[in-house]
Amino acid sequence: MSLRRLGMALPGKGLGFPEVRVLAWAMYDFANTIFSMNVLTLYFALWVTQDRGAPQIVFSLALSGSMLAVALTSPMFGAVSDRFGRRIPFLTAFVLICVAFTAAIGQTGGLMVALVFFAIANYAYQTGNVFYDALLPTVSQEHNRGRISGLGVGLGYVGTIAGILMVAPFVNHWGRGAAFLPTAVLFLLFALPCFLLVKESPSAVPWSAGLIKDGYSQLFRTLRHARHHSNLLTFIAARFLYVDAVNTLLIFMAVYVTRVIGFNDDQVRLLLIVSTTFAIVGAFLYGRVVDRLGPKKTLTVVLIQWAAVFVIAATTFYPPIFWVAGALAGIALGGTWTADRAFLTRLAPPEQMGEFFGLYQLAGRFAAVTGPLIWGFTTDLLSAYEPWNFRIGILMLLLNLVLGFMVLTRVSDTHISIAAGGTPQLLGETRDNIDSSGERH
Repeated sequence: MSLRRLGMALPGKGLGFPEVRVLAWAMYDFANTIFSMNVLTLYFALWVTQDRGAPQIVFSLALSGSMLAVALTSPMFGAVSDRFGRRIPFLTAFVLICVAFTAAIGQTGGLMVALVFFAIANYAYQTGNVFYDALLPTVSQEHNRGRISGLGVGLGYVGTIAGILMVAPFVNHWGRGAAFLPTAVLFLLFALPCFLLVKESPSAVPWSAGLIKDGYSQLFRTLRHARHHSNLLTFIAARFLYVDAVNTLLIFMAVYVTRVIGFNDDQVRLLLIVSTTFAIVGAFLYGRVVDRLGPKKTLTVVLIQWAAVFVIAATTFYPPIFWVAGALAGIALGGTWTADRAFLTRLAPPEQMGEFFGLYQLAGRFAAVTGPLIWGFTTDLLSAYEPWNFRIGILMLLLNLVLGFMVLTRVSDTHISIAAGGTPQLLGETRDNIDSSGERH
């Protein structure tokens, strides 16, 4: 079925065939989840903790350090891209950095050097997502944003399965350390359509180093006037809490099922493939739900589903049940990323889309600082009680998920911003009018 029949056709206005732009944009989701799965979720943590014999906290510190750097810089980069008026040049640069350092991880003999290379690669990968997510309004309108976001998420999980299958032969033959070079090559290869085919208007502002200063200045202005965006910032606070739980579970899932349930590498890969297959279903299913019910109601349902997954993971002793939990987690995962980035495009002012996607990423990155540290300290401090220490770690993460759900209930679907003159402005309604006219944001 074509994108046009799915309701994803967009006004071209000289920017090329719209369906091609949508598919090219979504292919970046395909590309970046190859990195996310093979490096962040599947191989690097096990390579560090099992193959190299390092404690959990060593990997946690490297991951948290890189996420802290992202948290401190991503809102600024988002504001810079707003002022520059283009996202693709920034996205391309950070992907190239990520690819180079990912390829180098497996080529070093020292653990500390590998951890530094991993931290740099992860920093570039996470920062690049700011610019990619901020491209969503360029290739969509309000009435089809959920479906297009879901298309990207769905293709992302197709990429996850493809990445696992294409990298597994290298790991089976040469070990986990051989995963990183082919992962880097695949990431770059499948990111190329987005770089080459998603067209943006020429920048009206020439590039200069002063844009970085301007980016921080704009960010500080936004934070000083936080009360003007209180509803949006409440959503970002909720996102910090639930993403803290979800991302940490994903990062340590391979460790958990290996150490607690006794899965071997082949079983872990198969579980991830099953979860990812259901994530594809979840992305497309929840994409349509977003367009019909709205992103907030959709996200509420998704978080309830996540709570069930956490409870099952922490309490079950019967290995086959983990296949059910994996399927439920996959569906919820597809719904999470489909709904929450669509929610931000509804809440954020169009002229500050990159900046607020930077804050959106900041919430996720600070969550990625605290989540692994909570997990690492909990499991290491209670290591004498293994495997109960891992189950307690899951319950600690569940607390954050519940808090995130509670904060989300306070977010309104329509963001009211107080303009400089003191006049309330319904940004959601304003943007709907822009979308219906077919003009670009």
